[in-house]
Amino acid sequence: MIPILVALLLAIVLIWVLLRVHFFRNWFDLPTRRADSFPCRGTHHTATVHAGAKGIDLPADLDLTGCTVFLQVTTRTSLLGLMFDPFIEIHDETASYRQYFERGASGSRYLNLTPLFRGHRPAPLRYLGMRGGWMRWGRAATLTAYDPPFISDASVLVIAPHPDDAEIAAFGMSVEHRSWVVTVTAGEKSTANLPPDIPVTARAEWAARLRVIDSFSNPQLGQVPPIWRVNLAYPDGVLESMYREPSRGFALTCEGRLSRNQLRAQNELPEFRAGDALCTWNGLVDEIQLVLELTRPDVIICPHPLLDAHSDHIFATVALEQAMRGPGRNPQLLLYATHNRGAPSYPFGPGESLVGLPPGQHDAWVGDSIYSLMLEPHVRQAKYFAVESMHAVRRYDDAEPKGILKFLNSIRREVVAYIAGMGVDPASWLRRAPRPNEIYYVVRGDALTELVGRLDRRSA
Repeated sequence: MIPILVALLLAIVLIWVLLRVHFFRNWFDLPTRRADSFPCRGTHHTATVHAGAKGIDLPADLDLTGCTVFLQVTTRTSLLGLMFDPFIEIHDETASYRQYFERGASGSRYLNLTPLFRGHRPAPLRYLGMRGGWMRWGRAATLTAYDPPFISDASVLVIAPHPDDAEIAAFGMSVEHRSWVVTVTAGEKSTANLPPDIPVTARAEWAARLRVIDSFSNPQLGQVPPIWRVNLAYPDGVLESMYREPSRGFALTCEGRLSRNQLRAQNELPEFRAGDALCTWNGLVDEIQLVLELTRPDVIICPHPLLDAHSDHIFATVALEQAMRGPGRNPQLLLYATHNRGAPSYPFGPGESLVGLPPGQHDAWVGDSIYSLMLEPHVRQAKYFAVESMHAVRRYDDAEPKGILKFLNSIRREVVAYIAGMGVDPASWLRRAPRPNEIYYVVRGDALTELVGRLDRRSA
């Protein structure tokens, strides 16, 4: 009897392990054995250090206070690291922070050390403690430090391809500076999170109505003045098609029920209150040129055309690059990447853990430098509420009495979540976005053309 019970228990454990690995692989479609690389061409500080089992001694000739600092290490997860999210915890004598990696991570990875170099210390930090969870690392490591960008008194323009992108990617920056938030599309195709009883014919209308309102109301939590919130209300999901046919007119999915003109009428600035039903790529570039003339930003925040996987994000930046052509337009760019190709659940781990660099292997430079902006606790809390209030992030219940099928379906979702150890919605922005830090790739304005040119060669 005992051998049978032992065999049954082992079979249950084996099935649990296989299912856990299977469910995770549905959300991570990249090789776990790889060497991540994010080369930057600007000035930065590098040093070879010895990463011991419990920490590293920092170079005595480097003062890293205020810098964005990464430690490039060769990682290897244990057997349990195939089933649980592996992490490395960094700490000094007063604080500790964790960064999580994908399960089974093996090879070169970047560990974000930035929070330990915030503020002023009586003396530079000389030793940094490290502790692994289901993960080990090689002793040879490379320390890379980037000076912070000069943005202390900058005016900022945030380009958001959709309503909610500004809050997800750049809420911390918009709080800290005089910021404009310009949303490119109405977001009318994001209908999956609407209440299920809304008719199919009305879903795009409601999505556009609610998300455009979101794009005007939610930046208020980031202290953006009403007149500096703009929604251009271009069609959702077709920016690449518009780019391919720059003179062709494209209409919003909801145009027959809710017109683009009605949506744009909510803009405070008169220059953007009216709009034709048919939108063209050339018109979008012209309007972004007008935005640049009105805002005259020192810093522009927009998606990275090579690192962000969403086509609307990529081509919102392509439109910006075309609009910036000409003399006198060379602001500093902070590029973000919210959608990762092959890893939709990035950043990994619970919401209180640090954001590191996404999975990626790049041969050419991705920026002049990298900037990890640390958020104060009250800013992070405000960011959570800004993201949570977005209609495209919410989950609706139909509020009807529950039958046995709905009960069983909800139990199934919860059971799968427990088995996978990833939550009911592994890609939820409420876990991924309100983190202690935001990652930006810093680029000079005149360098954006080269990045976009590489995109064109890649898709040729």
